Amino acid sequence: MRIAPAFPTRAQTEEFRWTPGEARRRLVHGFDSRNASSRSFNLIRSKLVTLHRDRGWRMLGVVSATPSVGKSIVSSNVAAAMSRDPRFQTYLMDLDLRRGTIKDIFGIDTDDGIVNYLEQSEPGGILAGFMPQGQELIIVPSMPGPVHSAELLASERATALFRAMRSSDERNYFICDLPPVFANDDAAIIMESLDGYIIVAQDGKTTQREIAATVEMLGHDRLAGVVLNKYRGGLVSEGYGIEDRYASEYYASRDTDED
Repeated sequence: MRIAPAFPTRAQTEEFRWTPGEARRRLVHGFDSRNASSRSFNLIRSKLVTLHRDRGWRMLGVVSATPSVGKSIVSSNVAAAMSRDPRFQTYLMDLDLRRGTIKDIFGIDTDDGIVNYLEQSEPGGILAGFMPQGQELIIVPSMPGPVHSAELLASERATALFRAMRSSDERNYFICDLPPVFANDDAAIIMESLDGYIIVAQDGKTTQREIAATVEMLGHDRLAGVVLNKYRGGLVSEGYGIEDRYASEYYASRDTDED
């Protein structure tokens, strides 16, 4: 019995309202290359394109050691920047099954998502996909809730999901927003099926020890880089600084965790 899902094409997605004003309000700057706040995400995109060329990577996880460091907003902006490259069809997958926030970041009104697919017993159909008006990014959201995430991720249906990602059209590029590494073992389980990962760290909050422990758990060979959120300097070795103005606006605009 076929249980693997099909990934939605652009024609099979549900389009939702998206304007430059919405992008600014929701701090998703990666779609607009003219916006100075997209510069860091453009540099990350360049690194990912190089890794695709040199290593064939097209399934990338975005992780953090702990919650509340801006991981999901970074995932969203990296995916937005990547979607501007016409060589790829970029998918943003919310694999934080318990506390996913991608749907809230983009303002997607839905009760459907990856958890529904993982909990179903029927053969897999087309995953629910959503696309911002005027953009090329396909978003596959998750509904947060008290699910048995480790069991779902270790299930046959999850295995089929990751296998389908791997065997899908070679143009498909998957940016996967993962749970914080030390919240549970979900990120480690998911990373068994992905090519590489980016660590999001908050300057002044995430410790070097936490970053080192994350790399030790997930593997140095698969580390694509470290993004320092709220970094006040320029670019740093092994990663990228994100403008402090962007980070300040982000933290001032939300009273709840993004991760």
